[in-house]
Amino acid sequence: MKKEKIAISLDSNLLQVIDSYVDNDFIRSRSQAIESLLNESIKNRPLLDAVMLIHENSLDLLNKNLNGLILMQHHLNFLEKNGVKKLYLITKENPKIKEIISKINHKILIELVYEKEHKGNALALSKLKEKIKGNFLVFNGDTLNNFNLKNMLNEFLKNNKIMYMGLINSSSPSKYGSVVLDGNLVINFKEKKKTNSYIINAGVYLFREEIFSYLNQDIKSLEKDLFPILAKNHEIIGFFTFGEYLHLPESF
Repeated sequence: MKKEKIAISLDSNLLQVIDSYVDNDFIRSRSQAIESLLNESIKNRPLLDAVMLIHENSLDLLNKNLNGLILMQHHLNFLEKNGVKKLYLITKENPKIKEIISKINHKILIELVYEKEHKGNALALSKLKEKIKGNFLVFNGDTLNNFNLKNMLNEFLKNNKIMYMGLINSSSPSKYGSVVLDGNLVINFKEKKKTNSYIINAGVYLFREEIFSYLNQDIKSLEKDLFPILAKNHEIIGFFTFGEYLHLPESF
């Protein structure tokens, strides 16, 4: 990677702290120490970006009233209280989505990212490869999740796994397919009607930017193509959300 020289002025006390990281082994110079600290800071920055995936056929669900608020308002409230600043909303172009967003009071910057045709949610996510830098949240737009995302993020930042998957217990896992755990490590997924586990995917995920290196034209579906590969590579940690969960296609 090409490097460029820059000139900066820093407080002398701060320079002393930076110099303490020079160990003449992994870090051999002041400039290398600064670069290492900056990379670590960027890697572990607060969660600023989120991605909502929703199929065109499910757009009407965003307008469904739940306890006095439409689902889209619930989504934005959840993101705002957890510090998210920008939402990328991926769907097929449809005037309904702009109409729904126009009804809502929110502080989040929303960028609509349109698919010409839906070929899979992993392919949809790959459209953001050049837009997202750092850690980010992905969630399914047809599912209501309300829990302490900051707890999930804090755990996520403590390790170097590429993905954290939100999990819940379900009394009817045969409707969804289930998640198989070894401790908190996701190691497999069971198909619908072939499971005795009551743990299911809650449809909410934290990713590191490195996830985009897995995405290509052969990886069409997150659930069917990407997640099994990540599980095989021991790159998914499961996190029980212990919050409100509602999969709307089953409720309306």
